[in-house]
Amino acid sequence: RLGAAPRGAMAGSGMRFKIGLCQTAVDYDKGKSLENVRVAFASAVEQGADLVVLGEMMSCPYATKYFREYGERLPAEGLPSSAEAPTAKFLSDMAKAHRVWVVGGSVPELEGERVYNTCLVLGPDGAIVARHRKAHLFDIDVAASDQRPAMRFKESDVLSPGASATLVDLPWCRMGVGICYDVRFPEYALALRSQGAKLLVFPGAFNMTTGPAHWSVLARGRACDTQCYVAMVSPARSRDESDYQAWGHSMLVSPWAEVVVEAEHDPGVWVAEVDPAEADRIREQVPTSFQKRSDLYVPYADTSPTQAT
Repeated sequence: RLGAAPRGAMAGSGMRFKIGLCQTAVDYDKGKSLENVRVAFASAVEQGADLVVLGEMMSCPYATKYFREYGERLPAEGLPSSAEAPTAKFLSDMAKAHRVWVVGGSVPELEGERVYNTCLVLGPDGAIVARHRKAHLFDIDVAASDQRPAMRFKESDVLSPGASATLVDLPWCRMGVGICYDVRFPEYALALRSQGAKLLVFPGAFNMTTGPAHWSVLARGRACDTQCYVAMVSPARSRDESDYQAWGHSMLVSPWAEVVVEAEHDPGVWVAEVDPAEADRIREQVPTSFQKRSDLYVPYADTSPTQAT
């Protein structure tokens, strides 16, 4: 299932709009985390943001042991209740109060015995219009070297993977949504682009090993692959060195793979313009989508390894 957007149709007015990237501090007290979001959200709107984007796990410490404790039962669409989904209700209230679109970072979602890393997209009426569950789980084991510390993390110890890609029709263009590790898979981004996306949004929380090496490379790479705007939004880096250390560096990249804006690691808000027509211009000038060689290769998702007998 490809989110809430119809397959293949053109979407949006093509008009320019402003995106607000909110890099907020995460606290062990969910209420404090949400207050940080409230302040950043208001600042983004004051600066003219039409679409506000938050970071991955923006109201939950980023560690697998906390995901079930901080988890919420999220509706797939409509208006959330405060009883089972206080973070979702908060996002709904903020979207409705400010009359803007929201990509709500991500929160741990509870469904039965399963836990998902889930991003909600909400409209200006406060209703949930799409729900993306992180499709690729962050399971890595990177050895230490002279240049970097070791990093081992296994989301699959607690989380289950999502089973769909997500597209949302905004008033201005079609948007594709992924979460953090999803950005490492060009096939996913290309699938979103093939269905008409001109903006890709990835809430993420890269660490101090993968962040310096790959964060901006992947953002620019996916922008170049898809000729889309790419927004990647992180939580701010914790001042407590015993906490998970997010790289930060929330950023927006153009369809020409140029960095439009990039944060450092502290809390803050960055607002920039997105011009969907720029994606069209780049695609006309460098028409890679019409130059693919199906006689030489096929999409990764269409192939399966053969087992030797």
